[in-house]
Amino acid sequence: MQKNIMIVVIMGLMVSLTLILSGCQQNESKIFRAELPPHDETLKMSIQEKTTHGLERIDTTKKTYYDRIQDLIYTYEIDTEPLSYLKVTKRILDNDDYFIFTTLENPSEESVELSLSIPVADTGYYSLQAFDQYRTGPRVSDDIKMDLTTTPLGLLTTYKDKEFHSNLMVGKQYHSREISESYEDNRESVLRELISENQNVDIDVKEDELTLKMDMESIGDDIIDHWLMFSNETLFDSKASYEQWIRLYNGKRYKNNNWYTARGPYKKVVRTAVPIPESELQYGRNLLIVREDEPLSRYKDTQERYFYNLLLNSIANLDIFKGDKDFWETEYTNNWLNRVYGIEAPYIDTRHNEGVALFLEETGNVLDIPELKQAMTNYADFLVDQIEAEQVVKIGPNAGLISDYFTYHQDVSVTHSSLNHVLGGMNLLLETYNDTGEEKYLTAATYVQNGIDELGSQWLTDDGDTWYQINPDYSFQGEDYTLLTLTDLLHSLGLWKGIDKTRTSTLEMLIESKANYLVNEDINLSDEVVELLNEHGFGEIVKE
Repeated sequence: MQKNIMIVVIMGLMVSLTLILSGCQQNESKIFRAELPPHDETLKMSIQEKTTHGLERIDTTKKTYYDRIQDLIYTYEIDTEPLSYLKVTKRILDNDDYFIFTTLENPSEESVELSLSIPVADTGYYSLQAFDQYRTGPRVSDDIKMDLTTTPLGLLTTYKDKEFHSNLMVGKQYHSREISESYEDNRESVLRELISENQNVDIDVKEDELTLKMDMESIGDDIIDHWLMFSNETLFDSKASYEQWIRLYNGKRYKNNNWYTARGPYKKVVRTAVPIPESELQYGRNLLIVREDEPLSRYKDTQERYFYNLLLNSIANLDIFKGDKDFWETEYTNNWLNRVYGIEAPYIDTRHNEGVALFLEETGNVLDIPELKQAMTNYADFLVDQIEAEQVVKIGPNAGLISDYFTYHQDVSVTHSSLNHVLGGMNLLLETYNDTGEEKYLTAATYVQNGIDELGSQWLTDDGDTWYQINPDYSFQGEDYTLLTLTDLLHSLGLWKGIDKTRTSTLEMLIESKANYLVNEDINLSDEVVELLNEHGFGEIVKE
């Protein structure tokens, strides 16, 4: 007979968290207490057992990240077969704001139902500014097919005596199942298949207390996630600022997150990511979205609390993602990469790691976090090591291009080098040289620029665009990005002009050809690209 378990969870944002397990047989109640440093609060947990199945708190864990963020993780065991777990993570930030991430993991075939109540004490009035007030529909592209996740539910503002009391950004609920493919040495490719996105949040108002109520209904062999952010201060400076963020968020949905968990956000991944479920709704923790580029940009402009919180959450998630490794490994296999080179998860994507290094360094500088201010230098050392280990497409005696991908876990051949990866890595080496003055970074960058120069006009297709990649057999392949590679080329040109102007001729040739190609194809250029073209003497190309 299928078991049905009903658990009522009351998470006191200010006061308490109570779990009640209801069923058919009543046992003696159990009461637990847990301290919540660094705050002078006590999280009271009372569990009343009323069933033979049982629910028990089995673990309380504290983790700290960069002396700015602390996780308090409460794990409850639900007696299904195999066991299910409820995890509640309170991520406390140094401004006293916090996230609450709730995850129900049910690997059994038994149904589990949770009713989650989140009381906000001393308030009975609220307004809810929905996030989906500017609807744009599902995100569809050739790379990912369709992404069915949407925006957070919205910004909840509570009031006490008609005065501001608190802000909560309330996420939606994500129902999914883990899918994986196993390899040797206990390695695996791990993704989630999205089953549904649900609002499932009701607001119950009394005179002196407001309660968010949410049902979590597991059907078995699934996972249910929910998140919210809480603050006693305003998360945005004004209604207009919040609405501007909604428009910016929707305009760059592929760079912003909806589905947050305590281990990082999940996003629709490319259709070549495996395993591929029949629904083709595979989602993963992709490094491009674990880092929060858009909130970083927005925080630098506004200094608003919401974006500060997202940045701290991001650096905690990146730390969790990396674990005890030196760099960030992609945790799902790319079918194309596997077919051509035999590479399985986990593996290193050089461009993704470059992006993380740049993000962490800039965030460290903006938020004054010393541990993050060496992120670029650490990654530059990695690139130097890659050249010394000959993880490159060799072009000449002192010329080569760092390969896009490699793995510590398999004996595979050197992979291709795409122009955008090559330029991104070289630019980071040049920037690190400018910052440190250490010759090893300039030597490594020169090695890469020599490789670009040796190939020269071979990088160009017959119609004047640039090829995407050069293969280990020296053949060129692939339709290149429209703006990304051109932007990288322009940044490379600017860096070499400041270091050694004799190294710029090949870059100028490639820029001129690619820019003309894009203009002739009526492809819109970004403001950044137009500004850089004008700055470096290519203004005639974009004059009209």
